[in-house]
Amino acid sequence: TPEILALIGRKLEGNLSEVCARGGVIWLMSGAQYAVNIGYVIRTAEVSGANAIIIDAELNSNEKKTAVRASMKAHRFLPVFWNSTEEALTIAKRTGMRIVAVEDCGDVEPWDADLTGDVLLIVGGEHDGISKTVLEQCDQIIKIPMGGFVPSYNLQAPMAIVSIEALRQQRKN
Repeated sequence: TPEILALIGRKLEGNLSEVCARGGVIWLMSGAQYAVNIGYVIRTAEVSGANAIIIDAELNSNEKKTAVRASMKAHRFLPVFWNSTEEALTIAKRTGMRIVAVEDCGDVEPWDADLTGDVLLIVGGEHDGISKTVLEQCDQIIKIPMGGFVPSYNLQAPMAIVSIEALRQQRKN
């Protein structure tokens, strides 16, 4: 058992503007509603090497605690911001990040998209997805292929797929 455990490589301090200015991969959950799903995506963002995650969700304090618990406390190793989508997009654009959404109206699959460099990746809420207003501000929209009769994944699945692909591409560069 190690006597000391240290986090290296990821800076936890700073406000949203400072974290976005550092670049890399940052996730935005736009309109997610379920605390457990939010916890799972926090954990996925952390384990896949993202520099931060932004949550745009209206949760009460008990629901936020549920999200943290479901994240397996990954929030301790990754900056987690509770900001609006509009504020996140404004800051991402100001700091020069590309904005890439994951939505069923996309025209490119994850492995054909450029996920390197400084990118804000957006996944929408479980019921409504990403709003048209937000999609219009994106540089690219990724579509996850589907082969079943129900044309919808739980938000965790596309986020995991794109997270792994982004990690793969970032490691190559």
